[in-house]
Formats: sequence, C-alpha cells, structure tokens
Amino acid sequence: MADSYAENMSRHESETQRHVYGRLNDQFDIVTENIGYLLHPSVVTTLPANPCIADIATGTGRFLFRARELYPNATLEGFDISPALFPLKNELPPNLALAVLNIKQPAPEELHGKFDVVHVRMLVAGMSQNDWAPAVENITRMLKPGGFLQWEECDFIGLKHLRGGVDSQVETLRFMGRAFVNALRHSFSYGWNTLPGHMQAAGLSPVIKDIISSDRVSETRTKSTINGMQAPFKWARLMTKRGAPSAMTFQEIDLLEKKALDEVMSGSYIRYDIYVICGRKPL
Repeated sequence: MADSYAENMSRHESETQRHVYGRLNDQFDIVTENIGYLLHPSVVTTLPANPCIADIATGTGRFLFRARELYPNATLEGFDISPALFPLKNELPPNLALAVLNIKQPAPEELHGKFDVVHVRMLVAGMSQNDWAPAVENITRMLKPGGFLQWEECDFIGLKHLRGGVDSQVETLRFMGRAFVNALRHSFSYGWNTLPGHMQAAGLSPVIKDIISSDRVSETRTKSTINGMQAPFKWARLMTKRGAPSAMTFQEIDLLEKKALDEVMSGSYIRYDIYVICGRKPL
C-alpha cells in the first residue's frame, strides 16, 4: 500500500522515544488538552458502558490508551496503513488490538457495523484532495447504527507565528513554517474545511463542528511550539536526504533549528485552529 505520509515525513521508532520529545504522543496530549476532551460530549452521551471504539491512523495508539482510561472494559481497535509506530504486542492490554488498514480502500466486511465510535486525528499529511470523501464513506460503513465518527484536523494554512514579548524573536520560526506549509499546501488545504460536507454526503446526521485555538490553554504554548517545530525540520532533513533541488544542507538546517529553539525560549509561539467534526450514523 502506498504510504503518503512517509512521502512527506518519516516513520521511525525515534518518533516514540521520550528523550526525543516523544513527538507524536506529546502532540496528541497537547492538542487534547487544548480541545478540552478526548471524545466530544455529544459522542459520550450515546456510548454504552463498554463501547467498541476504533482509531484510524492510530500510530502509537495514544488515543486508544487514553480511551481505555475512560472505558476500561471497552473493545479497542487501532488501524494504520503502516505498523512502524505500533507498540510491541506485549505492551498492549488484552482489550486493545492493532492492525494494518488503508482507510482509502473499502474496509473488510467484518468491520462493517462494528463500532460505536470511530476516531481519526491529523491524517492530513497522508491525504490528497480526492481521498477525503471515500475515506469518510469507508469509515461510515464501520459504524453501528447510531455510532459516531469523530475526526480532528487542523488549519495549518492559517498557522501563525507570534511573539510573546516585546523583545521576542520569531523570524526563523516563520521562515520554516512558511516553507513547510507551502510545500504541503496541496494537502493542508483540505479536510478541516471539507469534512462536514463529506460527512453529510455520506448520510451522517447531525454533523457537529467545534473549533478550538491550539493555544486555548496558554500554559501549553511553549511545549506546543517546541513540539510543532519538529515537523518542518524533519521534513527539511528528509528533503535534503532525498537530494531535492532547493534543499538546504544539514548544517544549515541544524543552525536554523537552534535559532528557532532560541526564539521559542524568547517567548515566541505558534497558533492555529483545531477543527473537531463529529457525524452520527442514523439509527
């Protein structure tokens, strides 16, 4: 299966290591803190005591481990196009299973009508404009009648780099942020703004939209920015490794990364909108 995410970023076990910020797990927790909930209140009120919950593009399975804290006896299943970031099987609780699945293709029949809720977050780097509608349709088939699809994406097109203090510096953060967003603009332009229409077209009703600022909890600004700046630098290094014509040298990237971190320490931070879109399958 083609892995569009790996074309723009990378999959490596270092993504999960705590001493490298545990970027994906930390990102999940920071975004969740700013959203204010793991599952939208409208979803929670519909769930049975021991729900069947799926997570698409599960990566490290962070959402499922967090969901297990709320529903210890739930049936939890995670799916991803690549198993590269899956925890080891002996690290999984007995009610949590992970498997390979490409949600751009129709889901196997044994998954049809199985889940009370299917969760998706930040799949944008692995999606093209034409992938969104089929993915929503495929996930809708996985829902039980009355089940919810909850999908979170971010408006990185509107990403801002702001200074927190009068003397804060922000130029390097802005330079790398613009380069990254412009390179992935073909992906970042969709999803956060098109998902409601795709859910309605798939027959989900009601469709609920919640929009939250990435720095709603101001105390998360520094750690969110440090976490977020890793993505453009990982992308830049990947482009250099592949010999892209306009790529910088590794030495130049290292220098810019140090400057960007200094800017964060001076008080500069990022801000973008987080979109939570929920749609319910009719009973």
